[in-house]
Amino acid sequence: MNIIFLEAVQIHGGARKSTIELAKRLNDEGHNSVIVDFWGNCNEFVDDVQANGIQIKILKKNDTPIAIFSSKNPVKIFVNIILFLLDWFKLKKEFNTFQSTFKPDVVIVNNIKTNSILKKGKNYKIAYFARGWFAYNSIGFLKKLMFKYNSDYFIGVSQSTRQAIFTGGLAPLEKIFVVPNAIDLTKVDQYKNSREERKNSDPMVILHCGGFLPAKGQNVSISLAKRLKENNINFKMILMGAVYDTPVSENFLKKIRNDINQFKLDDNVEILLNQKDPYSIFKSSDILIHPSDTEGLPRVIMEALAFEMPVIANPVGGVTDYILHNFTGYITTHNNVDDYYEYVYKLYHDRELYQFIANNGKSLIVNNYGKKNQVEEFDKIFKKLGQ
Repeated sequence: MNIIFLEAVQIHGGARKSTIELAKRLNDEGHNSVIVDFWGNCNEFVDDVQANGIQIKILKKNDTPIAIFSSKNPVKIFVNIILFLLDWFKLKKEFNTFQSTFKPDVVIVNNIKTNSILKKGKNYKIAYFARGWFAYNSIGFLKKLMFKYNSDYFIGVSQSTRQAIFTGGLAPLEKIFVVPNAIDLTKVDQYKNSREERKNSDPMVILHCGGFLPAKGQNVSISLAKRLKENNINFKMILMGAVYDTPVSENFLKKIRNDINQFKLDDNVEILLNQKDPYSIFKSSDILIHPSDTEGLPRVIMEALAFEMPVIANPVGGVTDYILHNFTGYITTHNNVDDYYEYVYKLYHDRELYQFIANNGKSLIVNNYGKKNQVEEFDKIFKKLGQ
């Protein structure tokens, strides 16, 4: 089957990595997958696609993406809209030329920008890959119309995403599929085997992994770090993630730095920006905390569990697909610092409990989130699309 993954990449995060891995797995199984990117401005993404032997087509080379809401200034927003509309016609024309020769059976999109240059009823099917939680109430009216009337099928990464699409009235259940993320366990094991043996005197390393945005909850992690220090817990916290080229992200990072300084946490909290090799941090971490406001099926939790790292997380989106409370990790009351502290305290003081949770989490990933599971689910979709 000929498959196009249509992207408008601004930063090379977990969702983009998952797309590349999926395209490679499908190609390994005999499909013909290509990645088409609007602007090709994210060199890290383009390099990763090429390193995996996947064909990439850039529709209109730009040094920077056109982000409509990169500013709160209404004049700037209006200018961005005009710039995007001018680009839109060129992008649409270039895509139509490419697809007429590639002849895709299905085009997979994951946002409104990419969906907007397609037209339902062409020779290909449009599958909207919903990688986020898909909070229906937060979607604007025009976007809802486009989701509903310019998509043939929906693919969610978690059961919660599937239910959100259905209860929002965007599609019947038979047109909504679930394809979870998958992980290369061989790579994880290679990193784990290089981990240095820990001493009893070493601090517990608590990892928070996510882009620097208010919705990702780094402020909750700082409150937790403050509580841990006040109670003389021997710990180190790492805030690892990307800072986006937007005022919201830059200002939030500045606030987090100020909070670290204000609460005298400089010796306990480290910020790692745009880490190129996140597994080198995973292998030396003990607990993952995930106080996020919204998620699809967060890759970072899957990776943490594969590294036998207990996870403490908010009950949002597909998090509960991974975390069975008291068995594969801990679910908190949303952003409740008391809960986060309680579960860190338990794992810090009870090594047997720590190992029980870690073993269960690893077993969940091994049995349910391998490459084979993902490809088999996509094959089911392709059979449906071919009918």
